[in-house]
Parts: sequence; C-alpha cells; structure tokens
Amino acid sequence: MGLILALIVFAGGALLLGARSRITELERRLRLVEDELRRRIAAGTMPRIESVAPPVEAPAPMVAEVLAPQPEAPAEAAPEPEIETAPPSPEPAVETLPAMAWEMPAEPAVESPDEPEAAPEPEPAPAMRRAAINFEELFGRKLPIWAGGITLAIAGVLIVKYAIDQGFFGRIFTPGVQAVCGMLFGFGLIGAAEWAWRARERVADPRVSQALSGAGISTLYAALLVAANLYHLIPPLAAFAGLALVTGGALWLSLRHGMPSAVLGLAGGLAAPALTVGLDANVPMLAVYLGFTIAGLAGVARAQRWPWLALLALLGGAGWSLWLILAGKALETVGALSIGGFVVLLALVLPLFAFAGAAQRLLRSAAAVIGAAQLGLLVALGGFMPLHWGLFALIAAAGQFLAWRERELAIVPTLSAALSFLLLMLWPHPATGWLLTMGLALAAIHAGPLLARLWQAPARLQRAVELAGIAVAAPLLGLRHAEHVWTGYSLPVALCALGGALLTLGADAFGWRAPDRRGDRRFALLLATGGGLLIIAAWFAFAHWQAPLWTMLVALAVLGLSARADDRRLEPIAATLGGLALVQLAATFVPAPLAEPNALVEGLGAGAGLTSLLRWAGLALGFALFAWKAGSGNLRRCAWLLTGLFAYGALAQRVPGWTLPIIASAVAVALFAALSRREQARDEALMLPFAAAAVLLLGMTGTRPLDEWGRLTGGSEAAASVLALMRWGALLAPGLLLALRARIGALRWTGEVAAVLAGYGALAQVVPSIALPLVPSLGLIALAGSSRALPWPALRAAGVTLVGLVLGWAFLPLVQWSDHALRSLAGFPMRLDHPDLATLALVRRLAIPALLLGGAAWLQRTRLPRIPLVNLTVIGGVIGGVALHGLYRHLFAALFGSDFIATGLLERLVWSGMLLGAGGLLLRGRRDPAEQAVPAAVLTVAAGLHGLWYSLLLHNPLWSAQHVGALPALNLLIPLFVLLPLALYQLAQALPAAVRIIDRAMQPVLMLTVAGFAWASLRQAFHGTSLVEPGVSPAEDILRSILGIALAIGFLLWGIRRKRHDWRIASLVLMLAAVVKVFLFDASGLEGLLRIASFVALGFSLIGIGWLYSRQLRRGDG
Repeated sequence: MGLILALIVFAGGALLLGARSRITELERRLRLVEDELRRRIAAGTMPRIESVAPPVEAPAPMVAEVLAPQPEAPAEAAPEPEIETAPPSPEPAVETLPAMAWEMPAEPAVESPDEPEAAPEPEPAPAMRRAAINFEELFGRKLPIWAGGITLAIAGVLIVKYAIDQGFFGRIFTPGVQAVCGMLFGFGLIGAAEWAWRARERVADPRVSQALSGAGISTLYAALLVAANLYHLIPPLAAFAGLALVTGGALWLSLRHGMPSAVLGLAGGLAAPALTVGLDANVPMLAVYLGFTIAGLAGVARAQRWPWLALLALLGGAGWSLWLILAGKALETVGALSIGGFVVLLALVLPLFAFAGAAQRLLRSAAAVIGAAQLGLLVALGGFMPLHWGLFALIAAAGQFLAWRERELAIVPTLSAALSFLLLMLWPHPATGWLLTMGLALAAIHAGPLLARLWQAPARLQRAVELAGIAVAAPLLGLRHAEHVWTGYSLPVALCALGGALLTLGADAFGWRAPDRRGDRRFALLLATGGGLLIIAAWFAFAHWQAPLWTMLVALAVLGLSARADDRRLEPIAATLGGLALVQLAATFVPAPLAEPNALVEGLGAGAGLTSLLRWAGLALGFALFAWKAGSGNLRRCAWLLTGLFAYGALAQRVPGWTLPIIASAVAVALFAALSRREQARDEALMLPFAAAAVLLLGMTGTRPLDEWGRLTGGSEAAASVLALMRWGALLAPGLLLALRARIGALRWTGEVAAVLAGYGALAQVVPSIALPLVPSLGLIALAGSSRALPWPALRAAGVTLVGLVLGWAFLPLVQWSDHALRSLAGFPMRLDHPDLATLALVRRLAIPALLLGGAAWLQRTRLPRIPLVNLTVIGGVIGGVALHGLYRHLFAALFGSDFIATGLLERLVWSGMLLGAGGLLLRGRRDPAEQAVPAAVLTVAAGLHGLWYSLLLHNPLWSAQHVGALPALNLLIPLFVLLPLALYQLAQALPAAVRIIDRAMQPVLMLTVAGFAWASLRQAFHGTSLVEPGVSPAEDILRSILGIALAIGFLLWGIRRKRHDWRIASLVLMLAAVVKVFLFDASGLEGLLRIASFVALGFSLIGIGWLYSRQLRRGDG
C-alpha cells in the first residue's frame, strides 16, 4: 500500500510541474493577443473621431470585421497617418477595453442619399369618404332636426300641463271651442301641407308636407274622438261618419303626401268603429264600412305600389271578421250573410288587384286560406247550420273558380278541401242525410274540377294527390261517424271505402288512353290508393282471417295490370300490397295469437287446421304468381323466398313435427329446381335459407333432438335410431343437389360442405361412438381414392370439410396437450393424466386419423398442388407428432416409472435422441434433397430446442434435481452435453446454404457444453447421481480452480491450432475468472501449503498462457 502511495505522489508531482509550465505559456500568448487587439481597435477608431464626417459615410464595421486580420493596402492607396504604438498601459485591460468600446459609434451619423424619399400619404379611400359623409349626414343634419322637434314637443306638453294646472284653458276654452279649434287647426295643417306640396321646389324637402298632412289628419281624428267620447258633443253615429270622411280624406291625401297619411288612414279607418259606435254596432253597416275602407286602402296600395299597406288592411279586416265571429255577432242570418260577403271580399276579391309582383301568389293564397278558415270557424261555432254550410260551400266553390282561372291559386282548393274534411270530422252527431248531403256536395265541389283537369296538359301530380286524399277521406269519415266500428265489421265504412276506391279507379279509367299517362306517377298513385281502399273495404266487410287472401288478390290484380299498362311504377305497388298481406297474416293468426307460427316448429296440432292451410297455401300461390310474372329481378327473388316459406308453412300446419326437417329439405330441393329453370345462376342460392332452416329444425323437433346432436361428438349414450338417420339423411339431398347441379363454384363448394356434414351427421346416428372419430378420416381417404380422376377444385371443399372434422375430433386432445406443454415451458413437469390424453383417446382421435391423413396425402401426391399437399402433410404431422409423444410418454412411464427426478432426464434425452435420429434417417435415406431437407431440418431443430430448453436450461442437473447416474463417465452427462452440438452439426448437413451461420453458432455452443460437461463431471465425481446435493469440499473447490485454468489452457491451444480468435477470447475470460476465484475465494479460505499450491498453480498457468500468447503473436497468427 505504501509503495502504491509513493508511486502516486511522484507521478502526480511530475504531472503538476508539467501543467504549470503549460499554463504559463498560455498566459503569455493571451497577453500578446490582447495587445494586438488594442492596437487594431485604436487604428480603426481614431481617424473617425478626429476627422469631419463626409456627406456619405460607410456603415461602421461589425465586431467580426474589426477582429479579422486587415489586408495590406495597395500601393496606390493613400497612406494612413502613422500612429506610434504606445507601450502597454500599466492599467489592467479590464478597465481599458470598456472605454474603447464606448467610444465606437453604433450607427453612421448621416443617412445615405440613395435612400428613396418618403412617398406622399395616399388619399382616403372612397369607402372611408362615404363613411365620413354618412356620419356627417346622420349627426350633422338628420338627428339635430328630429331632436329639436322632439324637444319642442316636450316643451309644448309642459306648457299645456302648466296651463291646465292654472285653470287657464278651463276659463277660456270651453269643450265646444276646443273641438272647433281642433278641427280648424287640423284643416289648417292640411292646408299648409297642400301649400308645401305646391311649393315643393322652394321647400326642397318632401318631409315637410308629409309631416304637416300627417299632423292634420291626426288632429282631425283626435278632435272628433274628443267631441264624441269625452265631451259627448256629437252622437256616436255622427262621429262614425266623420271618422269615415277623415279616413277617405287621409287616403286621398296619401296619393299626394305619401306614406304618413296612408298609415294614419289605415289606423284611423280600422279603429273608428271601435272608438265610436263600439262592438254593438249594426253588423251589416259595419261590414259595409269595413269593406269600403279596406277597398280604399287596397286601391291606394295598388296606386302607390305599397303592398304592405294592402297586407295590413287585409289583416285588419280579417281581425274584425274574426272578432265578430268569436263574439257571436255573425251567427244570425243577416249577420252571417254580411260577414260571409265581407270574408269573400277580403279573401278572394281584393287580393286579386291589391297584390302584384313576386309575392302575389303567396299573399293571395294566404288570404283565401284565412277566409276559408274563418268561414269554417263560423260553421263550427254556429252549430253546423245549413246556412253556414252554404256559405262555406260558396267560398269553396269560389276558390275553385279562381283556381281554375289563376294557376297561382292552386293551393287554395287544396286547403279548402282539407278544411272541409276537418269540419266534417268535427261535426258532432250529424244526421245521416245531412252528413251524406254535405259530404257529397263538398266532394263534388273539390273532386269535380280535379277530375276535369286531371289528364289535361300540363300534367300536375298535385291534382292526383288531392283526388287520392278526397278518396281516403271517405272511409275516415265513416270511421268517425259510423256506429260499432270497434267490432272490426262496419258496412258503412266498407261502402265509404268502396266509394273512394271507385273514385280513384274511375279516374284511372278516364286516363287509360291519355298520351302522357306513363310520364309521371298520377296513374300509379291513384291505382295504389284505389287498391288500398279496396283492402279497407274487404277488412270491414268480411271475416278478418280472409284479409290476407283479399289483399293478395288485389296485389295480383295490380301486378297483372302492370304488364298491360306498361307502367314500371305499378310493380312496386303490387309488391307493397303483397307485403301488407304479410302484415295482415301476422295480425290475424288463428285460432289464437302465435298459433300458426308455432306450427312452423311444432307441426300438426298447433294451427287451426284447414283454415290455416288455406291462408298459408293461398299466400304461397300468390307469391308463386309474383315470382312467375314479376319483371323486377329483386322482386322475383323475394317472391321465390316467400313462396318457399309459405309452402313450408302450409305443410307444417298438417304434418307431424318430426318430419319438419324433411319438409324444409324438400322445399329447398323444389325451390332449387324452379330457380335453375327460370332464374339466373346466382339465384340458386335462395334455397340455402331453407336448407339452413332444416338444420335448425333438427335441434327443435323430434322426440330426442339433443341426443341426436350429442351423438355428433360421441357424448350421447342413446341407441342408434333409424328415424334420426332419416331426418339427418334428408339434409343430404340439398347438399348433393348443389354439389352436382349448381352453376356457380361457390354454391358447389357450399353443397359439398353441406353434403359432407349431413353425411357425417347421418352416420353419427348409427355408428358406435368409439369408432366415430375415424369416420372423417376414413371418408377423406375414401374421397382421395375414389376421386383420383377428378381435378383438385372438384374435391377441395369436401376435403377441407373432412379435414376440419378430423381437427374437430383432435381439438380437445391438442388443447390439453398444448396446455401441459405450455406449463412445461415454465418448468412444471408434463403429466398426461387427462382423459383426453389417455392411450385409447390418443389412438382413435390422433394416431389413426394422422395415419389416414398421410395415406390420403400419399394417394393424391401427384395431383394435389404443392400448398394443399404441404398443409395436409403438416396437419397430419402435427397430429401424429402429438399422438406419438403422448404414446411415448405412456410407454416410458410403463417401462421405467413416472418419477420426474429419477427418470425425467433420461426420458427427455431419449425423446430428443429419437427426434434427432429421425432427422438423421431422413438425411441418410433421402433420394431428393429438396424434399427431405426441410422435414429433416424441422426434426433436428425440434430435437435441439427440446434438449436446450428442457435439459440444459430448465432442468439442468447442475441446478435442478435430476439424476444423472452414479457411475463416473457412464452416465447421462455425455449425451446431455453432446446433444446440442450434434443437432447443430446435423442441421448444417440438412441446410448447406446456412453452414456459415450455423458454424458461428456452433463455437459458443461448444465452449459452453465443454465447460458445462467438465463442471458437471467434477460435481458428479464428488456427489454421485444428484448434482444438487449441498456442500463443497476443499478438494473440490481447489479442483474447480484447476479445472478453470485447464479449460482456459485447452481453449487457448484449440484456438491457436484452429486459428479461432473467439476460442482465445474465451480462454482469457476463463483465466480471469480463475484468477478472481483464487484471489477472492481460494486464498482467503486456504491455509499453509494449500494456499501456496494454489498460487503456484495459478502462477505457472498464467506464465504458460502468456508464453503461448507471445509465441502465437510472434508468428503473426493472431
């Protein structure tokens, strides 16, 4: 320790001295650099400080340019003034450099003349000017005027209030004087407005005349109302007449003075009756006044092109009429006639000339609708009296007339018809005669023009829609007013529906020869409506169990008509009606709900006998006709499916339950026969649902269906049954038919799969369960042997299905074996004690099927493509390998016992040796290297990996309790450590292309196995068969060190001889490990001569290794 410290002190001192000299040299060089920097900075700044700046001065140099070395000036350049270099300042550089840096100018003082002059500011944009003008217009001219007017008005109000409070007006202005003065002031304002209008060029502002005329009209209105209502100077009727005159005058003034007068005339004219005579006025007189007033407003609106004024006037009139109707003023005869005429005027007459332009259609239609609604309200509130109905019919007829002349008003009859239907529905307890009379009258009013113009050009679908709506309204009215409708049978409702059907079908008959009948949906819509109404009539006229049949009959009639009418729209209608028949069938199950559907899975006894048979058979026949006559491919496909369904359903009502799978299979076969004759190849797939239903029925019908399915897996102990054989055998017919007659490959393959599965299911019902696992593999080899003349695609689906059945039987043993194998990978001993891994199970479920799979592959070896042949071989190999391993384990346990510690290593080595030997036999006896190389390599790799993982890593005798044998050398250590190198050697023979890679892996494997064998042999020599016995003797410990040194020497000699660098590196690693062991463990634990001997041996070993390395390096082989 002292020697080491002394070496550290001397070496450290020398290093410190050398470092001090280097630091001194660096300080000297840094000082020279600082002096040069000061000189250059001074040379670059002083001339600029003392000289006058020129007009144009270059920018100051950057710091990088100042620090950069300056090039020598050319000879032509003017010499710079010489500056004597002063000796270094005694002041430190830290104080000098900041001062010099402060003296440097940051930017040039004079701007460059090349810099462009500043551009003049652009003028404000036009948008900016407009914004400024608008602002000035608003706040400079408009708002002050209006604000001043409002201020003056407020001042006037305050003055008047003060005067009233002081009693000034009360003493001077009596009520009569006030009224007269108001009238005179109003006329004066109107006269001033006339003067301003005539002198409009001098006034130069039209708002002056407008304001004066508006103020005058307001003053006249106020004076008359004060005189009549406040002071009672004139009677209400006189006031009403005066207000009417003022309103007329306001309308006349509005033609000159514009909008304010019109607005005041509108407000005053509509409010005058309420403000004077009140709501108790004479209704005819009020209606006449309002009519003239609103007519005048509408005229002004038309003259001045103010549609808003006409709209407001009509809305005001509608408000008056609505109020009079709600107040009960129009329920009497005279009032009803007056209000009826007024409403007709508002709804139909005035809008014709009051509105023009783009919105006239909407406004005229809205006016007509509002008028009809008001008369409808009059009918409802008046108790549905004949007079009110007459008025409503009158406006309905008038609407039809206007719509006939003006196409823009076509919406008016539509809404009128809807309102008529609503009123008829709301009519409480009508007499049958009056209901029939009004219904027919309104129907004639609305349906007559529609029938007259239905097939005229231009074609309009709206007419057909309205006519269909009128027809549908008939049964709805019957449902509303007929008695005992809740029972489901009603002759009045049926007659109403029949009448509506006749209306629509008659309209179709009128248009049968129309040239544009096929151009739109009018004919189809009316025919669909008529068919639906016929179905409703049948529903209310006949027993409900017949409803699906009547509906199907109507659907077939529409379908038959579609061909003659040459209208592609009729076929979907027929299909819809056929779907309605399905809904009715579901809604009318007899004799009880779900009775007939239960018969589909239970057979005879669940349905209602002949009634159910007639219903299902009738629908089957109907859908068969659909499939036969329909032009749409999709419709025919649906019809074929429904035909099969209802044919099966009809038979299911009358056959026993156990025959239902046979019936379903028969329906599938019959459907396939029909489809193959009349439809495309792809449509043959429509029989698949019935074949699938037959499979489902096997699990739902029969005496013991669960036992039949249980026999498929051998899990049922039930005896063989001929009945079950018939049921399962019936499934063969659809499968074989598809396999042999289908025109599409996918269907043929489906048929092959179905036939194989059905045949297996049928055989499972009679074959004993112990032999059942052999059926798929026997079928596969039979298929391979009997179809050697057929191409591969012809047997692909059947073969794959049979292989799938083989795998199904092998599934549980494979799963159990895989479970034990996965557990063994984690170190748990593999025990094949599960029933699925018993000897008999392995033989009948794995071993024999694997042999038969191999036989099938052998029979088809020259015909199968490579990939299917390889797949079949791999499947057979995996199944056979698992079976062989399980049988080997059972045989080994029977011969040598099942003690894992005593026999586990021997069992694993024998199995690995068998795999390695099988691979070697394939290599030795191969004829075609390309065929046998891969299987041999697979077996060799399996042997090597098995030995590596299980015997060398998991259960190595060095750290796991595994007996190796009591005799030295004659034990299991040699095969244990030789197995992996032999596997690599054999793998190199099987795969010559990978020899280089395998050789690289071989070297570390040899090193580890040699070292492991030596270590294990030393351990076995001291401890016997169990290498994990506790305790290490001193002799064994010393021999471990010697063994390490000997292995190091051996690795070195081998590496020198074979010129392998990796072996020499391994020698060094072992030697270092031995040295560490000797120093840290052996020397500390030994005393006396043993310690000396260990060190001597280590010393000589190290010397020998060093000599060998030096000798090797001198030769240049390293």
